[in-house]
Amino acid sequence: MKSRNWTIGESVVVKPGVTDPDTGRDIGGWQGRISAILDEAEILTIRWDSLTLKSMPPALLAWSEEEGLSWSEMNLSTEEVESATARDTEDDVAAATAELESQTSWLYLGGEQGKRIQAIVNRAAGHNELAVFRTWHAYLEEHLVFPFAATVEEYQRGQVRQGARVTVLAITFLDETYGIIVAVKHKHGVNELPLCDLKATEADTETRQLVEDYAVWFANR
Repeated sequence: MKSRNWTIGESVVVKPGVTDPDTGRDIGGWQGRISAILDEAEILTIRWDSLTLKSMPPALLAWSEEEGLSWSEMNLSTEEVESATARDTEDDVAAATAELESQTSWLYLGGEQGKRIQAIVNRAAGHNELAVFRTWHAYLEEHLVFPFAATVEEYQRGQVRQGARVTVLAITFLDETYGIIVAVKHKHGVNELPLCDLKATEADTETRQLVEDYAVWFANR
């Protein structure tokens, strides 16, 4: 078809037998809308509709995030698609995209750490930061084993200096600005510090991982 036959916003469906150029996966029947027309109309950017998004395997979403590739749209040639009737609305697409983003947003870190952080974030009742903070707070209270030794990794005001070794005694409260606050014992007494500023040095494997994972989440949220 000639380029003038394609329009932005037009619904299209992928023809049978067409494969994803990145994975080789069969994507025949996937449907979406044209969001851009490239290279003198030889290439179309297809933004997938909500039904296609919801049918994507979790493994594909995770792989795309780890590889830095978009799972919400794809470039295909005009020969690989044909016109179709829309199955949903733009609002449906936005809602499905937001939901999947909230479930996959930390997988870009790659490896097991990204998966661990994502699993905790996915426990949150809502997508807002405060809900995720509360989820971390509850999860860490349940799984951290106190006391444990730690090193202060970030600059601090007061008696406890960066590089100091402390003993973490307990979680004391959740602050909306500084996150999870813990009580620490040091040579001058007991103070309260943000957990994100600490690195567990003498603790079981799960505790060390949790403290590091939380610090990574806090720094990149």
